Amino acid sequence: MAEVTVTRNHQVTLTKDVRDKLGIREGDKVIVNVLDDSALITKKDPDAFRDAPSFLPEDFEEVLTRMRGDPNKRLDDLGLV
Repeated sequence: MAEVTVTRNHQVTLTKDVRDKLGIREGDKVIVNVLDDSALITKKDPDAFRDAPSFLPEDFEEVLTRMRGDPNKRLDDLGLV
């Protein structure tokens, strides 16, 4: 656990040991999650989902087109034309 001081501009400086443990360098982004009266700081990982498979099916565009159908028919079904 590290203790830091809030400056008059409401900024905090992460101590070197914290930066080293989290692998934080100048220019990195961090995420601050607040729950009740606690804050959790984590390093933002821009590659977190890079290798994750898509949650959408491969034929998503085709399925979406079928679901939407003919826009003129939809408007007619809704009584708007």
